[in-house]
Amino acid sequence: MGRLFKYLGWLIGLVVLLVVAAVVVLPMVVDPNDFKGQIISRVEQETGRSLKIDGDLKLSVFPWLGIEIAGLELGNARGFGPEPFAMVKRAAVRVKLMPLLSRQLEVDTIGLDGLVLNLSQAKDGRSNWADLEQRGEAPTPESEGDSGGEKSAGRLSSLAIGGVNISDAKVSWDDRRSGQQFIIDRFNLKSGVIAIDRPVDLQVAFRLDSSEPPLEAEIDMAGQVTLDQPAERLDIKGLQLKLVAQGAALPAGKAEAELASNVSLTLDGRLLEVRELQLRSGELQLSGDLKGQDLNTSPTFSGNFRLAEFDLRQWLIDQGVQVPVTADPAVLTRFSAQAVLKVKAGATRIESLEMQLDDTRLSGSVKLQGAAVGFNLKLDEIDLDRYLPPQKEPKEAKPKTASSPAVAGGTGKDEALMPVETLRQLNLDGVLSIGQVKIMKLLAEQIDLTVKAKDGRLTLDKQIKKFYAGSYKSSLGLDVRGKAPLIKVDTVGSGIAIGPLLKEISGEDRLTGKGRFDAKLNTRGNSIESIKAALGGKLAFRFEDGAVKGFNLARTIREAKARLKGKPLPVSDEPVQTDFSEISGSAVIRKGVLDNRDLLAKSPYLRVTGAGKVNLVQETLDYTAKVVIVHTAKGTGGKDLKELEGIPIPIHLTGSYLSPSLDIEWGEVLTETQKARLEKKKEKYQQKLEKKLEKKLFKLFN
Repeated sequence: MGRLFKYLGWLIGLVVLLVVAAVVVLPMVVDPNDFKGQIISRVEQETGRSLKIDGDLKLSVFPWLGIEIAGLELGNARGFGPEPFAMVKRAAVRVKLMPLLSRQLEVDTIGLDGLVLNLSQAKDGRSNWADLEQRGEAPTPESEGDSGGEKSAGRLSSLAIGGVNISDAKVSWDDRRSGQQFIIDRFNLKSGVIAIDRPVDLQVAFRLDSSEPPLEAEIDMAGQVTLDQPAERLDIKGLQLKLVAQGAALPAGKAEAELASNVSLTLDGRLLEVRELQLRSGELQLSGDLKGQDLNTSPTFSGNFRLAEFDLRQWLIDQGVQVPVTADPAVLTRFSAQAVLKVKAGATRIESLEMQLDDTRLSGSVKLQGAAVGFNLKLDEIDLDRYLPPQKEPKEAKPKTASSPAVAGGTGKDEALMPVETLRQLNLDGVLSIGQVKIMKLLAEQIDLTVKAKDGRLTLDKQIKKFYAGSYKSSLGLDVRGKAPLIKVDTVGSGIAIGPLLKEISGEDRLTGKGRFDAKLNTRGNSIESIKAALGGKLAFRFEDGAVKGFNLARTIREAKARLKGKPLPVSDEPVQTDFSEISGSAVIRKGVLDNRDLLAKSPYLRVTGAGKVNLVQETLDYTAKVVIVHTAKGTGGKDLKELEGIPIPIHLTGSYLSPSLDIEWGEVLTETQKARLEKKKEKYQQKLEKKLEKKLFKLFN
């Protein structure tokens, strides 16, 4: 028994001696650089690419079995130029020797310094790495013959890596089909100890430089990564990402953002979860959760997001965006939003949308599918005048004549009104309901807007249930498929108090009354002048129990009569207005010229008819109104107009329709007056003859 232990001792000592000899002698006897040629030849045989190893190969055996390589360069695929596919300045990996005997893999920190990777795609769609993928996927006879038991026998019982350290790496991408190019430069990755089912600290930083779109960005990322092999699941806890970017591709030319979240991802792309998302960019703070499924087949996403209230105006200024000057400087200061996001089958739905801008709340849903946009939204109330530019003091307008219309030369009337190219691309189908809106001082309530746009055609239907004591409906059709936009308008207003409406539009209190109007108009063009010049259609109106303010027709006639006779102007305290019980009319418009033949206005004392034309292009009119005094009273002229009862008084309006010249054609009035007098004399003479004849007949028969 003693000899047995003695022989075993010698055997163990011999093994130890051999191991020590191998550790000491092997690196001295074996030079890995002697195998460079074989390595290069083998790589070229397997990949069809050239390989260069300019640096030395260094080998270590105990206690770490490792190799270090420097100056490595792998050639590019055929047809992609002489630039190398990949270059490595230095790479090193070491494996602890003794744990391998018990199928335990303990790896020291894997180091990779100065990696350069040039990725490219040709115009025909080929990539410069596709050939490597194809070779890597081809099974070897040995792998095909392996049994399940043999595979199981070769599996590792544990894996531990001291860490990964990638420094100063560079990846470039050149897509020759789209012209897109970008470079990931100064890429650095550092990890903690990597072990199966144990969290790993990870830090990544790199610089992105893109030419299309033009963008430069610095990105820093950190988090704790856990790989659950049995569940094939990757978890990133405490993800922190910081972005600093600038470039013309960004709305403000620059952007800074910080993101924090917890992320879970299955390796087969079946499930993605982003929890406790926090995105911050200046004062903007977005929070939420996102879940994705079937990312590799038919991706679907769902999530909830909330944008905390912040000062939108100040945030835009901080981002370098020029904020338009508004009539109310306090607007755009309070903005918040929240919504539910759903993405499925290429369609994106934004549901349960709630947005708050200053004092206005918007709610509803939006659907996006490709270029198509659908929506169903409700807005409570908004005063758009607060968001418009401040009103400028009106300048004194220079008088215009019919021979010199304002059609060009700095007036802005020839400027394009509509972005035609943008309208041609619109694909909209939606409804917007508004409780109350104020714009250009006009107030409308209970509004329903329906908009549809596709293939260069747009329709906008509007219904206002409460509009200046009445209601209003309109339909706008726009066709921008041709060279010049075609416009059609069909509008009806009923029960409308015209006085307050016109006062809000023009700022002048010129007309009162309540009634209806309708119009069917069509035109062509994309400037004020072209639209007016091509305007055509029909319109009609009828208003009751009102007055034309700023103009007392009876007083004007009395004053004109006094001037004609050389008498002093009569003194009157009457209001400067012409009352009417009814005013109505219709018109036909052709090429910007409005032709009216049936104006009718009635009052207890007057009847007015009118006919004439209004040139909307020249902004002039040639119109004749005929006034008939049907009854006189002290308040409307008394005995001064008594002799004009029943006589048509023509009033000719010419010049600018904003301030027309007025001319009463007294010659025609006098002619009619004389006719009336002759008729009266004739009637009296006839009455006398009849009386004489009656007397003679009486004497004759008695």
